[in-house]
Order: sequence, then C-alpha cells, then structure tokens
Amino acid sequence: MGVLMTMLIVSFALWGIGDMLKMGGRNADVAHVGGTHIPLYGWLGGTSVSIEEVRDRFNRQLEQIQRQTGQRPEQEQALRYGLHIRALEDVVQRAVIDNAMRQYGLVVSEAEVLAEIARNPVFQGTTGAFDPAKFRALLQQARISEAAYTADVRRQIASTQLFSTVRTEGLAPASFRDDIFKMESERRVAEVVYIPDAIVVDVPKPTAEQLGAYFEANKARFQIPEFRAFSYVLMTVDDVMGQVAVTPEQVKQEFDARAAEFGSPEKRDVDQAMADSEDKAKKIIEATKAGKSLEDAAKEVLGNADGVVKLGPVLKKDLPAGPLADGVFAASQGIAPEPIKSALGWHVIRINNIEAGKVTPFEQVKDKIEADLKAQLAPDLLIKLVTDFERSLSKTQSMVATAQEFNLKVRTVEGVDARGQDASGKQVVIGPAASELVQTAFATRESSESQLLETPKGEYFVVRTDRVTPARTPALSEVEQKVIDAWQTEERRKLADQKVKEALEKANGGGDLAAIAKDLGLELRTTKAVTRYEADPGNYLTQQATQELFRLPLGKAQSVRSAEGSAIVRPKEIQAADLAKDKDALDRFGKQLDTMIANDLVTQLLGALRAKYGVTVNEQVFAAAFAPQQQQ
Repeated sequence: MGVLMTMLIVSFALWGIGDMLKMGGRNADVAHVGGTHIPLYGWLGGTSVSIEEVRDRFNRQLEQIQRQTGQRPEQEQALRYGLHIRALEDVVQRAVIDNAMRQYGLVVSEAEVLAEIARNPVFQGTTGAFDPAKFRALLQQARISEAAYTADVRRQIASTQLFSTVRTEGLAPASFRDDIFKMESERRVAEVVYIPDAIVVDVPKPTAEQLGAYFEANKARFQIPEFRAFSYVLMTVDDVMGQVAVTPEQVKQEFDARAAEFGSPEKRDVDQAMADSEDKAKKIIEATKAGKSLEDAAKEVLGNADGVVKLGPVLKKDLPAGPLADGVFAASQGIAPEPIKSALGWHVIRINNIEAGKVTPFEQVKDKIEADLKAQLAPDLLIKLVTDFERSLSKTQSMVATAQEFNLKVRTVEGVDARGQDASGKQVVIGPAASELVQTAFATRESSESQLLETPKGEYFVVRTDRVTPARTPALSEVEQKVIDAWQTEERRKLADQKVKEALEKANGGGDLAAIAKDLGLELRTTKAVTRYEADPGNYLTQQATQELFRLPLGKAQSVRSAEGSAIVRPKEIQAADLAKDKDALDRFGKQLDTMIANDLVTQLLGALRAKYGVTVNEQVFAAAFAPQQQQ
C-alpha cells in the first residue's frame, strides 16, 4: 500500500483524457462543480465531470504504477487502495480550475498554447526545432488526442496565472528553517550485527500432535485457491499488420518529411571578435588580411587582449536566429571577408573547421519508415476487425464460431488461479492482456462468455470460462511437507529471536558488541554516515533500522526485525549539522521549504475554491462505474 500511495502524487492529471467508458450506450456525469441544479432540467452553469474522464484517469494511474514497478495492479486491488477515489479527486480538481478560469476571466490564446508546446524539448527533433511528426507520434503512443493535450496545456498555463499570486520568498521563519535543517542534516554512523534466522540449525521436526495443532490453527494459510480453465480470442495490431499496405511513394514522402531525423546537421568550430562599430570591425579584418592573427588584430583595434571569444563547435540552432546564424553558416573556412551585424553588435568571424552534415541514404532507412507507417495505419484496421467481430458475435452468440469466421485463433488455458499461476506456482498466463484475461475469466460465470473488452493498451478480447474448480481446504496429508516447513520456519524464528534478545541485553549492559558478534560466529560492521532518510543495505542498515538508529542515544542498542533475521544497531557517532559551515546548503533548503509552504498555500487555495463553488458527486454513477464486472 505504501508503494502504491507513494506513486500517486497529487497532480493536475495533464495526461488525463482517453478512450470513453461505455455505460449503457450513453455518457454520464459523475460530478459537477459550481452551477445550479434545476430538477428535471439539469445543471445550469458550472463545470461537469464525466465518468469517462474519471475512468481514464484511473487507468492511467494503473499504467503509471506498471511503468514504475513493472507490475500492473489488479482492479480489485486498486479499488481496495482507493485509486478510483484518487482518480475522481484529480479530475474534480481539474474541473475546479476550469471553473475558476471562467470565473476570473483567464483566457489563454491559441498562440500561447502552440508556443508552449513548441518549447517542450520532448517534441523537438534533431535540429532542435518543433517536430510535428514527433509530436503526433508521441501523442498517439500515449493514446492522447491532440485536442485533449492542447486543452491540458491551456489549463496548465491558466493555472500558472491563477496561482502566481502565491509568492515563495521568505515564507518559512528562520528559526523554523534552522530546526528542520538541523534535523534533516544530522548524520549518524552505526555499528550493526546482523543475526540471521539461519543461525539456528537444529530445529527438530514437529510431533504429530504439534503438526496437527499447527495445521488446525493455520488452515487458511494452506488453502488451495479456486482454479479456472478458460478459452479466449485476443485481437491486437499484430493480427492485422500483414494486411497493412504501404506504397513506395508513401514511404518516400515520409522520408522527405522526416529528413532531419535521419541525419546530423552541419557543425562549425567558430571564433569571433566583437566590435561596437562597422568601421572597427572592418579594420580588424583588414589587419588579418595583412597577415596578423585575429587575436593580434582585435587587440590592436580594440585594445583588449581578450577580444576573441571561442564559441567552439556549434550548430546553426545554437546561434541567435537571423543574420549571425545565417552569416556564420554561409561563410567559408577562415576569416569571413565582411563583418556581420546583429542586435549584439558587429561580429568578425573565424571558421576554424567545418563538419559537414550527414544524411542517411533512403535505402538504409526505408524499411524502418515502412514499418513506422504500418504501425500508424494498423490501429485503424484493428478497429475495423474488432467492429466486424463484435457485430458477428452479437448474432452468433458464440466466440468460437465468430473466431472461425474471421480466421482468429482460440487459445485455451487449463487450471490457473487468480494470479494466472498453475497448481505448482508457475506463471502460465503471460504476454499481451495477461492480467485482464485472468481477471475477466474470474469475473465470468462457468460455461459463459464475457463481453468484447478492451485493455488500456488497445488490445481486444473475449473470454469463455470453461470450468471452475472451487477453492477448498486440503487435508493435512495433501500438504504435510508444506506444514512441516512452515512450523520449522516459525520455530527457527522464535529461537533466533531469543538469541537476539540475549545479545541485546548484553550490549545494553555494557558488553562489547564486537565480542558478542564473535561469540555468535558473526561480524560487527560499521556503516557509512547516513541521514535519517538514508540506508546502508550493504552493512545491513535498512531504512527501518535507520529510523531506529536516530531514536537511540550513544551507547544504546536496539534490534530491528527483517524477513529472514534481525539487525542489532547502535549509534557509534553523531555528526550534528553546522549552520555556519553549511550556509549555502541552508539557503537552498530555505528556498525549498518556502516552495513547500507555497505549494501548501496553493492546495489551501484550491480547497477554498472548491468550497466556494461546491462539488456535487453522483455516488450512484460513481459506484456503478467501478462495480465488479457483472457475471454473464
């Protein structure tokens, strides 16, 4: 839960609009900000929040967790952690901002939005300029429409205007800042002895009476879960990729449009001397023509030994657009025969080296371009296949028959639990839509088929639950070895904990911790200096152990339990913060603290706006949207 909630930072959900949620063939508003509700008519004024936006935000939270952890939570797990409530709050917060924009007359022009998008380095090509093709490709990859993204950028700009009244300078009192800085900057060095449970090697086997009693008290731990066998049809872009036709002319046109992507621009090694008048600049050039170096000529005319500035290797985009960039990249190698005028003054240019730009030949990249074009066109063909499949499925009411009609493969899975694992614990359901397939199989009644469903990644599938094997509590004889192992593990842990307790009592009674460790056949380790937010796992100092370390006075020890052992920690050295020595770090921390307080003020302002406008939530629509899938 901690991992999940840490990832769900309060945000304005700038990537929050995607596919629509189908609810009985119509859209439904789940909340409304501001306005007046008129019975039988509906809302007058204010800002509506659709259930589609909330559902999409919920799915994006799951995708975010999957990107950061490599695992996508099951929907039931996400609901238990309240991710759907977090999604609703995020979208309502956006609606509060939208409503405030209208109330306060905040208008963001189309030109401002386009300029903001163009400045985003994510959308810039190899030349450093905005690349429309890259922009469209990234939005398509993220499944965001251009209209939705520009709306989010407009909201972001307006939010900056709305909250610009909150200033960050000097919000944190100096004494408050100093106290927190001292607490966060304090460092400690620890002595650690790690006592693993494995130190206990003489754990006996349980008697029949002990085994039976342990099994009776822990039956739930050994329950055999429900297993289901199911078959399914899965449709992805790979199923239609072979049908995508791309002509050589289309490939060539795409190459021409993306030419900057398939090469490197020209680069020049440039030095320059600056003069405040054309006459001085020309005198410098004349002196170089007479045989003087640019450095000597600049010193003679300008009287400055440092008159030549080495720009080094530059691209055209690195220079101010206009006469300077054009002039530098039009000049031949050597000193340019004429000075160049810009808004900065008069430039005398020396080109030391020219590294020509490179263009990858069409033949080398045409296969990649063709593949890219097919990848762009395939989703449209997939949608057509899915639409035709769904139409036929509604007539035949048979997944198998419809699959045969469209020459699609029906795959089968024999006996897996709700995690997609077989009885031996092996992961059986893997690959595209794996979690969604298992989840749907466990939400569909035996001998019935699910509806045609879509995953957040744009895959489509139908599942038939063929057989259900209910969960059951096994007899002791079926799981005897597992029960023995569990009993011995628990006993080993108890015996190891007793050794830890005895060692801890000796250490806090004035004993030598190194000698105590040696008596146990273990070693005493000294950690690096850590703050209260750091760890040193190589020396068995976990984050939990660090927290305990900072509660202890010098000379006192405490134990911290982990999954397979315990660590005895004792502070060896306390390094207090020096405010005078760390003045620069203290100043930076003060600015960060000011920002944190400002963010809190913004949060309070949002709360005040929300209270002012009022938010009405349709609990019935919200509950229906996230209710478990109805069994067929």
